[in-house]
Amino acid sequence: MGIFRRTEKIQRRSEIETMWASALRAAAGVARKAATCEREVLQAVTEELRRLKLRATLALLTPDGELEIQTKPISQSTEGMLRRLTGLEIEGFRFNPQEVDIYRKVITTGEAVFTTDQTETIRQILPKSLRPLLSRITHILGREQPAIVAPLILADYPMGTISFTANWLSADDIPMVTALADHISIALGQVRTQKKMQDSLERQRLRNQVAEALASALDLPVVLERVISLAAEVTDADAGAIGLLDPDQETVRFPYIMGLPDELRLRPSLRGHGVIWNLIEERKTILQHEYGEHPEAIPAWVEAGVHAFLGVPLIAGDEVIGGLGLFILDTDRQFGEEEVEVAQAIASMSAIAIKNARLYTDATQRAEESQALIRIARSISALVDHETVLQMIAEQAQELLDADGSRIHLVDPEKGVLRCLVALDPEAEAIMAIELEIGQGITGYVAEHGVPVLQNDPREDPHGVYVLGPLGHEPESLALAPLKVRQRTMGVMTVRRLGFNRPFTPSDLDLLTAFAAQAAVALENADLYSQIAAQAQRLEIEVADRTRELALSEAHYRALVETSLAGIVQIDTEGRFSYVNQAFASLLEISTEELIGKPVTTYEGFVPEIHELVFDRFHDRMQHKRPAREVHDIELVTTSGRHIPAIVASSLIVDETGEPQGVTGLVFDISERKALEAALRAERDRLDALLTNIGDAVMVTDRNGVIEYVNQSWERLNGYSAEEALGKTPSLIRSGHHSEDFYAEMWETITSGRTWRGEVLNARKDGTQYDAALTITPVLNESGKTINFVGVQHDISALKELDRIKSQFVSDVSHELRTPLTNIRLYLDLLGRSTEDPARVTRYLMTLSRESERLANLIDDLLSLSRLDAEAIPFQPTPVDINELLAGLVEDRHTLASKRGLDLTLEADSSLPPITGDERLITQVFTNLLTNAMNYTPDGGQIILRTGKKASAEGEWVVAEVVDTGLGIPPEEITMIFRRFFRGHASQVTAAAGTGLGLAICKEIIDRHNGRITVESDGVPGHGSRLLVWLPFPKEM
Repeated sequence: MGIFRRTEKIQRRSEIETMWASALRAAAGVARKAATCEREVLQAVTEELRRLKLRATLALLTPDGELEIQTKPISQSTEGMLRRLTGLEIEGFRFNPQEVDIYRKVITTGEAVFTTDQTETIRQILPKSLRPLLSRITHILGREQPAIVAPLILADYPMGTISFTANWLSADDIPMVTALADHISIALGQVRTQKKMQDSLERQRLRNQVAEALASALDLPVVLERVISLAAEVTDADAGAIGLLDPDQETVRFPYIMGLPDELRLRPSLRGHGVIWNLIEERKTILQHEYGEHPEAIPAWVEAGVHAFLGVPLIAGDEVIGGLGLFILDTDRQFGEEEVEVAQAIASMSAIAIKNARLYTDATQRAEESQALIRIARSISALVDHETVLQMIAEQAQELLDADGSRIHLVDPEKGVLRCLVALDPEAEAIMAIELEIGQGITGYVAEHGVPVLQNDPREDPHGVYVLGPLGHEPESLALAPLKVRQRTMGVMTVRRLGFNRPFTPSDLDLLTAFAAQAAVALENADLYSQIAAQAQRLEIEVADRTRELALSEAHYRALVETSLAGIVQIDTEGRFSYVNQAFASLLEISTEELIGKPVTTYEGFVPEIHELVFDRFHDRMQHKRPAREVHDIELVTTSGRHIPAIVASSLIVDETGEPQGVTGLVFDISERKALEAALRAERDRLDALLTNIGDAVMVTDRNGVIEYVNQSWERLNGYSAEEALGKTPSLIRSGHHSEDFYAEMWETITSGRTWRGEVLNARKDGTQYDAALTITPVLNESGKTINFVGVQHDISALKELDRIKSQFVSDVSHELRTPLTNIRLYLDLLGRSTEDPARVTRYLMTLSRESERLANLIDDLLSLSRLDAEAIPFQPTPVDINELLAGLVEDRHTLASKRGLDLTLEADSSLPPITGDERLITQVFTNLLTNAMNYTPDGGQIILRTGKKASAEGEWVVAEVVDTGLGIPPEEITMIFRRFFRGHASQVTAAAGTGLGLAICKEIIDRHNGRITVESDGVPGHGSRLLVWLPFPKEM
């Protein structure tokens, strides 16, 4: 019995191996076949295994790492039972292999795994909601059987798994299952390699197709249409759009949309709004299976039915120019990875073509705009009537900019306001009734600053002006350009588009600005022509009057003509003078007989430069190529060579049939007018020179207080240049000293037309302040309206300082005189009361003597200072030996110095020549300086007098020094020691007698000698001070 079982087992094993061998041959046969896709391979393998009665489950890894079941390993009846129980379809079911132990192990290790029971595996594969049904599912599947799960591996990369289930399976079958899995992997690998090759060929074909489609077109709409059509075709998209970035980098527009409402094309996307901006800013492809769930999804596109979205940035070189969007409107379809790759390839090739087409379109548009500008310029230049020109300009601007309306505002020079003269607008009456101040509203802003403005939402503009009626509420976009001629703004041109769907672009504004420049010239020409035409009309009336008088009486006519102050000439059809009056002949200093019959073109009375011009004008007028009547300037030359400026009014003479018979000309001598203009220019230049060279500071502001002119004196006084001051207000030089009420009262005075006069404290650019006498006068125009303010200010800081010094001087003198007088009166009173005590009387008398001497010295110093100020002291310059003078002073004070233990020495430079000066005054200087040194040097100190020669930038000097070792002068007192009555800290410490006038006298004397005194001291007691007297070095004779 045992032998029989063993034999049966061996026989069964042999049958199993034969079956596996058949399975391997079948798998190899499938691999050898040229399958076109993975499904064909899997289907062929499944059929071969089913033919061999082997039940296997094939699953492939998806890009997101899940396993997707590709075959139906069970019967249809079993599948139906399972579907009714769970609602699941086995084929296409996905699960995460990392959450199923046996599959995780197979994929991780790359080796097959044998299991005797699949119950736990099924539990892990099932969704959590179905796990309570595990026992019933196991019963249906019969999974309480052994199973082998093997990986499908190609080039060490797991592709999926294959699992076999049978009650006869054992671990011995693992090699066979592994070999079968390898055969299946090879077959799948061949399909995938073939698929990659096909995809590569398809992409190359697509590139060739895109390149061929784009290379043949430069027109931007055509290029965009081809790009969208190709992209939609190869990605099976229902709709598509291309968004292009505006030059301002703030707006994306959609010039072409396919398969969606056209109204979406009219809605640009501003920065930060819409998925397109994510494409542009991140430069990455966006695949959104549910477009409406994207945070930047635009509601209008969602409402249009966009479901799936594939967006690719359009990058040309390093520049992002926009984005390509492809859409699926069917909720059951999605874009796949293949579509993403194809779309990226198309976008990469299309970006450069779109950029080139865009550049070509822009260039073409610029050329067309230039031609349109030239055409329009010609048409408006041919018009001369002012109102017709205005109407034509408004119409052409509206047409050129594809606008819904246009307006023209011109500056009224008399009122200084902007008036709308033409408005192509439903609310024209309301617009034309408004007068704007310069600077008021957007239009006033453009007029004031002379710059164009683009405003696609005027309601948000702080300068906007509300207009009553529907116009004020309807959304609109505006483009405004100044009408300027020779830097003068004569008005403003405005074009208007309704709504926000067609905003103006910077290129639109450039086009409008260029057109406005030509329109301004045409307007000025029309104005000039109107003036000349009016003048010609007046002359025509005069000629007509004279003609009627001629019909009444030829004699009367000749009397009028010959007595006319204007020169009158007639030229026949041959271009010869047929008549000239005496005024014209006299003007040229020639007789009438010498002119009659002479050709105009060869007449020497015209300057050579205009001979050809005169002939051309005459010829054209006779051919009706010029107006019948015309006024123009001309320059005549008399027989003596004198040049005469004149104005000529030419009028065509025609017969009753309208045929030209000649030309009549009225010639007016405008020499006086030209002389007057020259005189006015000279007067203006004289005024400019006067303002430039006047000593007072002059400032001119407009009526709003904005500085328009400052002269050089103003620049020197305040430290600001004209460029820094112009455009500012006078607050530029406010010091903060005066209150706001002060300036308010000043402004109220001048704005009421009255002149303001007063004193102000101003601040210079460097922060220093000065007092000024200021006069502000308003300048009024003919209507009495203030147009400017002229301010003239004079620096009175010196006068203020002089007044302060005078007050201080009086105060100091009063104080210095009062002190000794008070002491004298006091001691006289004491002396009268105490005459019995001789010692006290003697002390009182000595005090009276000292105070009297102090008073006398003070009076002497005051008299000396007064005489020096008044230059009343005779100045008698003679050669003075400075060494000899100082030696005498040292000798005189040697005894006194010795008593105090002072070391008084003289260090003289014997090579010094005599200086030129008043010896008496110079002696007084050094006497004062030496006395001060002895008064403020403690006993035992040292005083040195030293002479020598020094050089500086001004030249050579003889320098005498007085150096001591006294208390010194504090640094803060050095700048004050030459002030009158100033007595510093040293005088308080030593109680030395003095008036405080000595050094002031010394400085006055040295100044008269064209010298100077300088002081050096650190203020440290014992270091003393050093006073240097600098006197001019004598010039060699």
